[in-house]
Amino acid sequence: MTIKKPYQIEMDFTATPVDDLLKQYQLHLEVLNRSPKTIIWYSDILSRFFHFLTHNGLTKPVQEVTQQDLEKYIRYRSTAVRWPNNPAISNENKGKLSPFSIQGEVRAIKVFWSWMFSSGYIEKNTFSKFPLPTVPKTIIKTLTVDQIKALLEEIDTNTATGLRNFCIVLLLVDTGMRISEATSIEISNLNLNLCSLKTMGKGQKERIIPFSPHTRKAILKYVTYYRSELCALASPYLFPARDGNHVGVNTIQQVLRRLAHKAGFGKIKIHPHLFRHTFATMFLAKGGNALVLKDILGHESIQTTQKYVHLLPEDLQKQLWKYSPLTDVLGK
Repeated sequence: MTIKKPYQIEMDFTATPVDDLLKQYQLHLEVLNRSPKTIIWYSDILSRFFHFLTHNGLTKPVQEVTQQDLEKYIRYRSTAVRWPNNPAISNENKGKLSPFSIQGEVRAIKVFWSWMFSSGYIEKNTFSKFPLPTVPKTIIKTLTVDQIKALLEEIDTNTATGLRNFCIVLLLVDTGMRISEATSIEISNLNLNLCSLKTMGKGQKERIIPFSPHTRKAILKYVTYYRSELCALASPYLFPARDGNHVGVNTIQQVLRRLAHKAGFGKIKIHPHLFRHTFATMFLAKGGNALVLKDILGHESIQTTQKYVHLLPEDLQKQLWKYSPLTDVLGK
């Protein structure tokens, strides 16, 4: 007996409206236990794509959407600005969408088309061989030791809010945690005796993250003397807000921007992920193992971690001075 594949089932491929497809896809992502943030990300991108088709006279059944339609969408997005609906950011500071953002949108659209094909909603996956837009291969930006010291020196650790911010920055530098992981640490998942904590990362993957005695000392002082000042309510979080929830990611992002301004960083943009890049790069530069780093960062594959396997500029200079052919030609 031959079992038909889903796409061999006889059905009317024009029968399912796009809105219904998007709802079914959202349910599919929920069944896969994707995070609410991931589901919203997919929904926003797909809604934007179909909105573009509708407002450009390209409305058609999904199986008739062409690669040329997707190319038109890519050209349209390449002229779009970042954060178009954020009044807090002036137009001149918004800039264009990055190639990485556009590539991510195309990847999401391709994944959606693959799902429609495997689920039997379309007979052919139009975008199966559509190439992802290329992105520039840039050197990963990191902070220097002096810059990290300058940021920390701008924090007033004699206040509850200040010491909270100090501890969060230490965790970001010391562990490479994502900012969302750091702000949502629960007290019950913190082990000060073993200098470790448990967190739930991307894809609902739980992992143990070690930290140094320096960070332990600061957190112990914060928990013992200051944490209770931040929230009168019983809160499970290490860094609580007034309402008992954990401090927001946006709050810490604003704190980092203010610290960078006070430290005189000028045009250097300080954002939470910069600390993750800095930790990973310095960890490897000091001789850390890439496989260990993969587990600390919570990466799915070693390929993601390997982007940090490069020498810092000062290390490159030392290597050049040591091994330059001119050493033999002209002497030391």
